[in-house]
Amino acid sequence: MALEISKSDTAKLTIQGTSIELDSAYARIELAAAANGVDMQMGMYYYENAAAFTAGSQVLQIAEMKPLYNAEADIALGETQTILLASEKVKEALEAQGYTVAIVEL
Repeated sequence: MALEISKSDTAKLTIQGTSIELDSAYARIELAAAANGVDMQMGMYYYENAAAFTAGSQVLQIAEMKPLYNAEADIALGETQTILLASEKVKEALEAQGYTVAIVEL
C-alpha cells in the first residue's frame, strides 16, 4: 500500500533545500507495531511518483512532510495494527493539514 499525496493552495510539497514544488508525491509506509497491540509508528518514504519508487529512485526529502507518524489502534473499535490502518491514520493527519490523499496499492 502507498499514499498519493496532492498539494493544495495551503499545503505545499517542496523538495528539501530547493524551491522546487511538486504537484503530488508518492509515499510508502514502514510500520512498526508495538507488542502492546495499540501503539504504531509509521516511517515515511517519499518519491516523486510510483514509477520512481518502482525504478528504485532515491527517496525524496520533502520539506513539509514528517519522516515519522505515531498513532494508536483503537482496540475498543476492533482496530488492529495493520498497514491499512497505519495508512488511514497518516492519511487523516495529512488531510487535516490540507493535503488531498488517496490510499493506493502497488
